[in-house]
Amino acid sequence: MIRFLRKHRKALFIATATIFLVGIFVGLGGYLFTSSDVTESVATVGAAKISYRGFTVRVNQYLDAARQQGADLSDADVKKVKEGILRELIIEEILSGKADEFGLTVTDTELARDIRNTPAFQRGGAFSEDAYFQAVRTVYHDSHQAYEESRRRAIKTNKLKQVFLQAAKLTPVEVREAYAVENKGSMKDFDKDREQFEWKLQQNRAIELINYFLKQTGSQKEIRTFLDQRESGA
Repeated sequence: MIRFLRKHRKALFIATATIFLVGIFVGLGGYLFTSSDVTESVATVGAAKISYRGFTVRVNQYLDAARQQGADLSDADVKKVKEGILRELIIEEILSGKADEFGLTVTDTELARDIRNTPAFQRGGAFSEDAYFQAVRTVYHDSHQAYEESRRRAIKTNKLKQVFLQAAKLTPVEVREAYAVENKGSMKDFDKDREQFEWKLQQNRAIELINYFLKQTGSQKEIRTFLDQRESGA
């Protein structure tokens, strides 16, 4: 897989890309289908189901955080949030499946470290089990079992993203050439800008690789969404 990505990365690379890693993944729209089979799912990716309950929890988390920051969300805004989170969950499912194929796993130690390092679960700078259970119930609106499973998936998919990031690493010559192109041949500030420029370039290249991968995967798996049916109560 890595050899394939490296072989094709120049063709996929767009040096002027402005999208960033959190909101990246585009190109799935053409692969989304709807169906009358809604059951308990908000979407399916191949045989895998994305639960409506998990989707609702994620939406409520986002909306609660936005409103606490003073955001005044219209119905249209809420609809966009729901559509964005659904797309995010579909992408997460695709990446999680590929991570499983790669043999990527999350140990109990890694999960515990992630939970202990979450500020919302700390009191006085140290992890508090009481704070953890309370926050999961009141802030995340979830059971601790469901929250921990969600974090396992997130950590696992982040590991896969790191694989793509490593595959997108540039040589010193490539960095210099890209910098020269972006600055119309001027290398005056290259030494000062090099580290930040190289990191941005690597991220953008990783984004293109992931988008390419998602398009390829999306064309091979049937993706169905049931959001409209679930929301209308059909």
